[in-house]
Amino acid sequence: MGTIDYRDFDRDIWERELEDFVPAVVYDMHTHIWSEAHKGSLTGPPTGLRWEIDYQDHLAWAAKLYPGREMHYLVLGTPMPGMDAAGHNDWMAAEMEADPQSEVNMMVTPEMTPDYVAAQVKKHDFFGLKPYRTFAPDPANARIRDFLPESLIEVAHDMGLAITMHLSKKTGPADPENIKDLQYYTEQYPRAQWILAHCARAFNAFMMEEAIHILKEIPNIWYDTSAVNDIYSHFLLMKHEDRKRVMFGSDNIVAGCARGKYITYGRAWEYYGGFPDLPHCDPTPTFVIYEQLRQERQVADMLGLTADEIEDHFSRNAIRFIKQVKTGRDS
Repeated sequence: MGTIDYRDFDRDIWERELEDFVPAVVYDMHTHIWSEAHKGSLTGPPTGLRWEIDYQDHLAWAAKLYPGREMHYLVLGTPMPGMDAAGHNDWMAAEMEADPQSEVNMMVTPEMTPDYVAAQVKKHDFFGLKPYRTFAPDPANARIRDFLPESLIEVAHDMGLAITMHLSKKTGPADPENIKDLQYYTEQYPRAQWILAHCARAFNAFMMEEAIHILKEIPNIWYDTSAVNDIYSHFLLMKHEDRKRVMFGSDNIVAGCARGKYITYGRAWEYYGGFPDLPHCDPTPTFVIYEQLRQERQVADMLGLTADEIEDHFSRNAIRFIKQVKTGRDS
């Protein structure tokens, strides 16, 4: 794994702003692991998502990022077209056997057959599925069915699985087709549970302002908060949703531990690494995950969240959700 560039600057932010906010137990519902052993046909040096990190590495990073916290994870398949998907899924399942309280979502592609996916879920006791828009013909404008065929949603229904969904389209949850699809799939396949990643991919709050009032009425919808640095997105979610449906996620390591922030402007959002030199202030950037936690702490303050609600958000919602999904499989 790469060496974490943890600075006194980061430690100061943790101690001043986050130490008293993050509870003793953290269940991170959006993390990734990766091994170059499963790069498949990918070429060139390992960049981007191809960051070598296993379960033990995650614990080592967490010991610096959230010192003294007990950590558990929902590990999601790392999605890259051309990778050895079967090898990657096998490896993830083996890695996470070290923590019986953690779970793994199988990385799935549109080419996988329902029988194959069902067999792999049984073989490894996968908690759910992790599709991704990069496997669609047009990743930026794809409907859910373009990268998660309905036949695989039927598998999730039949087997009682969770689906972690990174919505596509330029307005994310505000897109009418995304809303229509979620309404249809949740009604047609009620035993599948949907985790809408990145606050339903509302990296820019304009996407959530109207959508939240529709999403909150859809059953079997949950959220992780990973990598969102727009404070109003977090505010809208925690103000209008059932807070027990909102779970902490980090998108560590590649996104969450990048130095900088996801910024918004107009109807856009993008990663921003900061200016190298500013004469009027300290230009040092901290981690995206610390920026996210700062937004979450500020929203908790604005909405007057109780200590119990904060603990729910960081671990107990996830634990209840996992128990609900697993209990539903046996019913």
